Amino acid sequence: MVATITQQADLELLANGAQLELPDVLEFRLDNLSGHLDKTEETIRSVPANVCRLITTRTPEEGGIGDLSDSRRYEIYRQFPELADLVDIEVSTLQKAAFSSFIEEIGCPVVASFHDFAGFPGKARLEKTVDQAYELGADIAKVAVVVETFADLNSLVELVESRRSAGKAISAMGMGPLGKLSRLVLAKAGSCLNYGYFQAENAPGQWPATELSELIRKL
Repeated sequence: MVATITQQADLELLANGAQLELPDVLEFRLDNLSGHLDKTEETIRSVPANVCRLITTRTPEEGGIGDLSDSRRYEIYRQFPELADLVDIEVSTLQKAAFSSFIEEIGCPVVASFHDFAGFPGKARLEKTVDQAYELGADIAKVAVVVETFADLNSLVELVESRRSAGKAISAMGMGPLGKLSRLVLAKAGSCLNYGYFQAENAPGQWPATELSELIRKL
């Protein structure tokens, strides 16, 4: 279970909330938090040892905030490597020459992501992108796409099951009309990272992380 940290108020709650029930993973969206990196670093250092720390920096085209250049994003990633247990980066970014040594340099497991905020790109495209993620050296492939029909959802279930049966770690989720349902179904199908929000929704179709965790446990 992953809860996404996107705003200064999240950092403040983590700093002051000793009695919080924390998820398995806290994702710190460094593009959202780029104006508060010192506070973010301080907060990450305070995360209990049993909670995995995931750091992510995206461009607007990838669903991110701000207009960070590739060099600035790389610089931000380098600022946090010893604090991260996982790093998330887009497959398309890993394919850039400037990021050719990223996985080797970053020194921790990598989630390689693909997002489509406009629609469902088709099963063949998703299969190709997921396999590219593994070929680039990612430990986990992740896809987040708009899901409008049960056929779309079934395609994601088949994708998760096929890669898991091959011994690959994969995370998948839907956004849009069937987004919330997809996150329950795909978690039960074997998606290894299942995202909810900490205080503020960051993508269409998200559950609050605490509610999603409880629902998954009940299924």
